[in-house]
Amino acid sequence: MASNFQSSFIPKGSATEEVFKNKKTGIAGVLAVSLFVVSIVGAGGTYFYKGMIKNDIQNLQSQLMEAEKNIDKKTINEMDQFSKKLNLVKSIVFKHQVVSNFLDELAASTVSSVHFVDLSYGNIEDGNLSVVLKGESSSYAAIALQEDIFLKNENFNSVSFSNLSLAEKGFISFDLNILVDPQLSIYSVPVSDIETAEDFGLENTEIDTGIVDIENEIDNIDAEINNILENE
Repeated sequence: MASNFQSSFIPKGSATEEVFKNKKTGIAGVLAVSLFVVSIVGAGGTYFYKGMIKNDIQNLQSQLMEAEKNIDKKTINEMDQFSKKLNLVKSIVFKHQVVSNFLDELAASTVSSVHFVDLSYGNIEDGNLSVVLKGESSSYAAIALQEDIFLKNENFNSVSFSNLSLAEKGFISFDLNILVDPQLSIYSVPVSDIETAEDFGLENTEIDTGIVDIENEIDNIDAEINNILENE
């Protein structure tokens, strides 16, 4: 009786191929797990970093609020009032036209045989100081000499003699109109005369130099906050 049983010790599939498949599956799994872990760590790091930035911003904002509280608003208001008064006084003083400089120039330019008995002055549109004088001289020659000297004076933009007539005791009277250059007529004061608050009746005004340091600190805090926000 014939038997149909067959036996074989040779495997139908390759064992090497099976091992390769298992090894390939294992590497893929390790890579997947590694990527998952890295993504979790990255997400956690980002969350932690944002939390740190948020805390830094809150701390800086708290410091900013505290610095603002330390500012003496009363002193700032006093400084502001002082600044306004100072600017007002400077505006009046520096633009005010006075005759004192002209009188010095007039005295230095007047010949000995001429004297003045009356003076008035006022402003005109182009800024020149208009001065009207009445004077007397011992001779017409002295008046002519005086006119020549005044005409050569660079501080006098216009010189006009008029109404020449004989006066008492043999003198010759005249009227004189001079337009004075604005650079001579505008009053200026030395810096030393206006550098203190006492000169303006503000001797009780205290300027707290610490305010400058506080304002600098506030500016530094603002800069730090902006830098953090830009790098976020």
